[in-house]
Amino acid sequence: MKRNLLTIGLLAFSFSANSQVICHVDPTGLFYVGENALVYNGGGVQTKGNGVYDIHGNVMIVGGTSDVLKTLDATDTDGTKLKTSGGNFILRLNDYANYSTSTYGQLYITGLTQGNLSGIVDKEYRATKNGSMQQMALPFYKLQLPDLATYLGAGSFSNDRTTKAVGYWDNGSKPLMHNLPGYTSTLDKASADTQTTQYNNAARYYAVGTANWNPSTPPAAADAYTVKGMPFSDATPINFVLNGAGWNGATPVPYGVGTGTVNNGVYNEFYKTYVQDGFDLSTQGYFNATIGAETGTFGRNIYQFGNPFFTNLDLSTIGYDERSTAGSGSDGNAISAIQGVRYESVGVTTNNTGTHATSHKFITFAANGTPVADYSGAIVKPMQAFVIKLKNNATPSGLNRTLAFNTMRRFAYVTRAVDITGQATNPYSVTGLRNANSNTGTIKQLRVIGLDSNGVEVMRTYYVVGPDQYTGHSTEAKLQVSASSDYLSTREELPTGGEDTQYSNKYWLYINEANQNDFFGKKIRMVADLSKIASYKFEIAENAKEFANGQSTFIDGNESFYIEQTIGNVVPLSHNMLISATSGDVGLYYGKPAVVLGSNDVIKKEQLFVAFEKTSDTHQVIFPKSWKKADITIFDLAGRIIFTQGDINTSSNFILPLKVTGGYLVQVTSEAGEKIVKKIIK
Repeated sequence: MKRNLLTIGLLAFSFSANSQVICHVDPTGLFYVGENALVYNGGGVQTKGNGVYDIHGNVMIVGGTSDVLKTLDATDTDGTKLKTSGGNFILRLNDYANYSTSTYGQLYITGLTQGNLSGIVDKEYRATKNGSMQQMALPFYKLQLPDLATYLGAGSFSNDRTTKAVGYWDNGSKPLMHNLPGYTSTLDKASADTQTTQYNNAARYYAVGTANWNPSTPPAAADAYTVKGMPFSDATPINFVLNGAGWNGATPVPYGVGTGTVNNGVYNEFYKTYVQDGFDLSTQGYFNATIGAETGTFGRNIYQFGNPFFTNLDLSTIGYDERSTAGSGSDGNAISAIQGVRYESVGVTTNNTGTHATSHKFITFAANGTPVADYSGAIVKPMQAFVIKLKNNATPSGLNRTLAFNTMRRFAYVTRAVDITGQATNPYSVTGLRNANSNTGTIKQLRVIGLDSNGVEVMRTYYVVGPDQYTGHSTEAKLQVSASSDYLSTREELPTGGEDTQYSNKYWLYINEANQNDFFGKKIRMVADLSKIASYKFEIAENAKEFANGQSTFIDGNESFYIEQTIGNVVPLSHNMLISATSGDVGLYYGKPAVVLGSNDVIKKEQLFVAFEKTSDTHQVIFPKSWKKADITIFDLAGRIIFTQGDINTSSNFILPLKVTGGYLVQVTSEAGEKIVKKIIK
């Protein structure tokens, strides 16, 4: 993508020696920043009256303590009469219809003090609805609750701890979601919090009740919501020391045992009902755990944050190089004892026991800092929230536990390239590390995505192997995460091979970790609900780098992942491979099993499949391997032929030329005369 770099010189003047301005937009003036542009401004910026700084791309404002960001009233004469209604610095959402994948205007401000950031920034917002409570960041200094309700069309927010309320997460010794305004309990920190009517904490994680508004559907005649306010300053670094969550000194906080108010949160809710610690496998996992199971490390060392800036944050590298202090990693972080990141809550529901989600996306970190699983989503957008889990609450001397927000900012929509060569041995790794680029040191993952009959993702699960990973139920298996449902998941394995029923009956796994040496060629059981899932799509990565399309083997030993849907039918998997889900109880392997009863293909003659490929927005015919040629005829639902083609080579998928929304019948005939008809909806 072409990027335009525009450096702004001295376009205006300063109003006083203490209020430096380099760029000034007068009334009726328009400063337009295109979608692919990068504008650098070395000093203060201001608008006057209805002058507009219209940002579809990226803007950097780099200044000092005397520089300002101001929005002035049209009648101002000396730079002191401010306009507070907004409409001047506008951060655009560029594709309203496709808001989840759209680019957006970003504003990077550095060096300006909070007192000099009086300008109002308009942030266009539209997002997939999480459920009853929207997980949000609010990067607006002194934004007030009534104003937020107005911007979101929510009427007003209550403090009754329902979906009409606003909560914020407390990262302290008793992790709780507090109400804003404060609740009446004397134990509730929010009741004594000076921020009960306005927000003044840059990196807070908010849960905003959606009873009276829908994040994905703005009010009539609006393409997006517009939230307005002053940005936070980075002049004092926005840092957070990750220490003490869920601990009272050296003593763990008691979680969720007993009834009534005994060891419950101050809102009389079991911690399990909204903490949802999928990283902790000392209990039964966060999907099918029972009340009273919150023991061990459950809910401890969990920290929830919101992006405090109008630029993206990149979390993919926060686990790199835990040798010493902050600054040793590529972005100034490198958090010691990092276990994982959680984001993208889905299916959030609220009832009288608390608020919880049906699923999340997860990133875990190997001992050398390599991100695993959903690392491609480690870009946190402005107004997006995320969760961090550490392995423990103690740290060897000299290791970093400070999350430095200033250094994670990134205009790009993709994460930084992963390069972990030469990272030091992690003190939490028992066996130490091998070189990440050697033939014995790579971390390999298989992503299995369950698709419904329309090709839409239902659920995903991961199988991760490496030379320093752990097989079976172990406190050292830090990459593992429990699944939120049984639509698609793997089961815990025995080190000797096969399923460990003692633990697999207690929880299901979203990420399953095994050692590539002791579990080579052994079966990981994967279970799917075929009433929900019609096909499996496989994506493969090594050291957090996706394979090329069709690639199947790794640099260490040319080994592959395999699937076995029926006994003896063991098939190697390749990147972006798509097959029909003919069985809901299958085996996954790293390395081909030593004994194979047969080598038949997974797709039989009767298993021709028509699947929707989301990336290309096409429906494709996947032919049985035994076919050589085929004829295809497409009918509309009235029986009229709208397309026909013969003598089609079946060695690759065939893209169906469906141009109009509606229903179709696809008739596929093999060279031997076998005829299969599929009904699809576009």
